[in-house]
Amino acid sequence: GTGLLDMSDVCARLDMALPCPLVANTHPDCRPEDVELASRKLANSNMFSTITTLLTIYALFGDDIRLVATEKSADPIFDSITIVSMSIFTLEIIVCTIGKGGYLFGFFFWLDVMSTLTLLLDITTIAEGIFGDSISDASSQGSGNRGGASQDSAEAGRAARVSRAGTKAGRVVRLIRLVRLMRLLRPTKKLAYQHGDDSAAPGLEIDDFTNHEVEKESAVSKKLSEMTTRRVIMLVLVIMLSLPFFQPTLWGDKLPTSAQHGANVLYRRFSDDMSRFTPWVNDSMREGYLQSKERKVYVDNFFAYVYYHNPFCNDHVPNDASSPKDVLNDLFWLGSSGDWEGASDFFLPRYHGESLDQLNAHWAGQSWFYYQCNLTEAGVQALSTPWNRTSSCVKDSVRGISLVNAWDADLQCPEDLRYQERSVVFPTQLTPQEWDQISFLFVFDRRRGSRMEAMLNTFQTLFICFLLGFGAMTFSRDANTLVLTPIERMITKLNRIRRNPLEAMAIGDEERHKEQQREQGMRKHRNTLKSDDSDVSAVLRQGVIVENRYLAMVRKWVRQAKRLGSSSSSKHVPEPMETVVLEKTIIKIGSLLALGFGEAGAEIIGQNLQGGDSSALNAMIHDQVMVFVNRIAGVVHSCINEFFGSPNKNIGDAFLLAWRLSGHSAKKQQRLADMALVSFVKVIAQINKSPLLAEYRNHPKLVKRLPNYRVRMGFGLHSGWAIEGAIGSEFKIDASYLSPNVNMAARLEGFTKQFGVLILLSESLHSLMSEDIADQCRLIDHVKVVGTEEAFELYTIDLDDLALEVDKFHPNPSKQAAYRASRDRQKKKQERWSDDFDMSRLFEQDADIQIMRKKFTVEFYCRFNMAYLNYEAGEWQVAKDMLEVTRFLLATEDGPSAALLRYMRHYDWQAPPSWKNHRILSEK
Repeated sequence: GTGLLDMSDVCARLDMALPCPLVANTHPDCRPEDVELASRKLANSNMFSTITTLLTIYALFGDDIRLVATEKSADPIFDSITIVSMSIFTLEIIVCTIGKGGYLFGFFFWLDVMSTLTLLLDITTIAEGIFGDSISDASSQGSGNRGGASQDSAEAGRAARVSRAGTKAGRVVRLIRLVRLMRLLRPTKKLAYQHGDDSAAPGLEIDDFTNHEVEKESAVSKKLSEMTTRRVIMLVLVIMLSLPFFQPTLWGDKLPTSAQHGANVLYRRFSDDMSRFTPWVNDSMREGYLQSKERKVYVDNFFAYVYYHNPFCNDHVPNDASSPKDVLNDLFWLGSSGDWEGASDFFLPRYHGESLDQLNAHWAGQSWFYYQCNLTEAGVQALSTPWNRTSSCVKDSVRGISLVNAWDADLQCPEDLRYQERSVVFPTQLTPQEWDQISFLFVFDRRRGSRMEAMLNTFQTLFICFLLGFGAMTFSRDANTLVLTPIERMITKLNRIRRNPLEAMAIGDEERHKEQQREQGMRKHRNTLKSDDSDVSAVLRQGVIVENRYLAMVRKWVRQAKRLGSSSSSKHVPEPMETVVLEKTIIKIGSLLALGFGEAGAEIIGQNLQGGDSSALNAMIHDQVMVFVNRIAGVVHSCINEFFGSPNKNIGDAFLLAWRLSGHSAKKQQRLADMALVSFVKVIAQINKSPLLAEYRNHPKLVKRLPNYRVRMGFGLHSGWAIEGAIGSEFKIDASYLSPNVNMAARLEGFTKQFGVLILLSESLHSLMSEDIADQCRLIDHVKVVGTEEAFELYTIDLDDLALEVDKFHPNPSKQAAYRASRDRQKKKQERWSDDFDMSRLFEQDADIQIMRKKFTVEFYCRFNMAYLNYEAGEWQVAKDMLEVTRFLLATEDGPSAALLRYMRHYDWQAPPSWKNHRILSEK
């Protein structure tokens, strides 16, 4: 029920992950290196580090929480947690000694040992034994044991001084534990980059991983940070441990308090009266003492003492008056030790003969500078308790009454409070013989003060934590700024380039963007300096009367400031730091490599344009062929990149594009298949809308050789395995894919001309797509290609690219606009990669796709599907009649209908006997 952590369970879990238990003697097969490995794993375990960190925080604040939020009855629970903490800290020291080289007898070894030993001071029995007061000493000695008079008196004085100084010393020594917290929570700059994250979108630029990829702290930074932390820790600890030695109270007691003075006055009056009157002898002596003037003086002094330290002060305090409320100590218990032949019966002011109202009127001090408040009926009754009915406390060594028993029944004796929560006052103006006869004891409840001290100590600990962290950060700032940060930045960029060589291009763009922003800032600064002179003159013209010599002086200062500013910004350009030069060199070299390799190796674009319309194109615009092909490539690559595709290589008039499926879940592979199809649809739309490509429709040489010429592209999509690797030599390297599936995609692109469609996709890719996207496709044939063993279905997505209009021409965007457009593309990529994005919405929301698919009606699809079913079933005569209708149902010729009609015409509209629902598709 205490909520303590079961460390046996934790150790058992940790042991499961270790190759060998820590105690090698119980396992003879364990070698020393196995023990060292097990210790190192345990010391670096996240679970073990979390436990030690939490226990370190407890060690810093647990004792303060105990004093602020709990009573003495909860001390055993905190003692148990403290003992468990010491055990785990000891285990940590042992495993670090075994598993970490250089730890034993090192700086942090000794600090860990000292901070662990200081936990002994948090165990209440040990702390009370060392720093406890006279009540603690009496409780430890046993029942009724008062010892020698001189010895007890000296011990009581010593205990009072040690109790006050020990509490302060314990709090100062606890600061050593801050070292553990600073060492355990020393911030690691970055976490290691995690590979293999299925949620990471392929092709995203490095900025998309800003929240996931972080740089690892370098060895130089780690060493410098450790050395700086050591120096800051030692500096703060030396200051905090040395400050108490400069306090006067360490070398001598401070001014005696009112409680001490009052106790001395009361005791001297009481002792003298008892020696003079001996009221315990007979009734007449008793009555004579009670009626004497001396008794009245004693009672008055007693009430003055109680009122001055009134624990019942709940009254409204007059303005500008002090009161017991201003003091953090409340008188709660008073009594005496020993029994001088019945003299203790006269210790309490029981026989005063005054009513409560008379006492309050006399002692409350309504008009005094110090308002002492009113006593309550419960307080007067407690002071009138017969001596034989008082409580026996501190193991029967003292007897007395509790003034607060009326509202706190659990507070009967001084030992019911912790030693930090009480202040013990006893008279010091007495002889050893008088001490043996009788001595007074006044105990003050200082729980309010103890709680305030605990809270202030908590804030002090937090402040020192901040001081240590801020000091270490400040001292190492220059080194980090000038050396460590540039080195770690270079390491991070090299790691990015190592993972993906194309990242060098993105890094270069980022650096150029930052330089542009800095240049803009400098230009604004120079423009501000130029306007200073005119601004000063304008202010002076607005009615500020200044003598001519002051005006001349102001203008002179402005000109000087302007010259200094311009010279510092333009003429005296500071020499760049070597680290900056090295960083820029790395980025430039990486960019050159990225340009050399391309996405997976570069070809000389347009070098091998040949065959078909391309040969005529090459002849007509030979001087502009590179610009032409690059414009097409710009459209294709841009759209493919937005949908997580990777342009691989350009071969003649063809582009090889890839979507990498490996390493992704089935859901993400489906998303990539959908994106592949949608990206080609967007490419077709952008090509037909591009004003730059539309210029070639009116090119005089092209119009002469190819009337009504316009750029059209065919796309073949297929899914399958491929070998990815580098092909080449030390002189030239191309990264490409080798697989029959790559050839199949190229053949499908060639078949688009036979079927008169823009996009042709295989059954393997169609089955990989989501249902909503797959429903957008039309089944147009069932074929078997030469070189393959299995027949497969062919699909297309119907698009009317002639329905699109050309966009208005826009000049080349500025660098800022291009940068913003790049950021927008990255944002869209992230949105499309999320699981919440529905790719099929593009067919309903994208205006270009809706225009291209507008003319394809439900009637057309119903008629064609019926015709295709008859064609596949061998009912070719029926299929012929239906396909003749669908061929021109949409005004323009339907390519798949025409292709099926051409094939059936070769067999006179009769399915051959060997017909198996599919045909052999030739390359022509």
